[in-house]
Amino acid sequence: MLNTVILAGSQSDESWSGYKNKCLININGKALIDYVIEALKKSNDIGKIVVVGPLEDLDSYLNGKVNDIIDSKGSIVQNLIKGIKYFGTDEHLLVCTSDIPLITPEAINDFILKAKELEADFCYPVIEKTVNNKMFPEVERTFVKIKEGSFTGGNIFHMKPAVIETSVPLIEKLMDSRKNPFKMARLFGLGFFIKLLTGRLSIAIAEKKIFDILNVKAKCIISQYPEIGNDVDKLSDIIVVNAHLSK
Repeated sequence: MLNTVILAGSQSDESWSGYKNKCLININGKALIDYVIEALKKSNDIGKIVVVGPLEDLDSYLNGKVNDIIDSKGSIVQNLIKGIKYFGTDEHLLVCTSDIPLITPEAINDFILKAKELEADFCYPVIEKTVNNKMFPEVERTFVKIKEGSFTGGNIFHMKPAVIETSVPLIEKLMDSRKNPFKMARLFGLGFFIKLLTGRLSIAIAEKKIFDILNVKAKCIISQYPEIGNDVDKLSDIIVVNAHLSK
């Protein structure tokens, strides 16, 4: 059985209409996080589910819905490590965010099956632009053009905890650099960055670079389930999600 960590850090924002935490936004009578929990419970081979988030916001609401709630403090990576340490010696863990209400058991099953076949330290799903736009033409997503096509990232991960824990300092740097091209260039090298900017980067080159930097065997999984990547980041996303869930 694959134990799961749901990341639900506090995201206070006036645009969320008074909700203390984004994952508690109500759509069609359910909070965003409810859809994620239900999809996980209906999936194959899912064991315990814990949520890492602010106890003051989530404790009373999630009581009885998951196995445990871990109080969040610090960065996303620090909270991820809290979830990893909770399960201790697990060979692999599933990690996902709490704001992907369109996620389905089928999408989760497909991702886990492909990740197990790869036997990697870290697996991350990507969705090709035409596949995403066919199902969600109205959603604004950021796509990166590489040799294999234009892709957007997913919000679920399959990882080997022991390997990730040893790489925390570098992972923190990667997270800090993800929106700063100059910092990214320093970490990944100018040649890598130029290939990324010109669309000549391939998945294999990116995977090798991650191994060179972190000593982590990372694999991209091209998913045919765009639900796995459509998170709620802004009010317009809520309108789209509500329309799809209403069907």
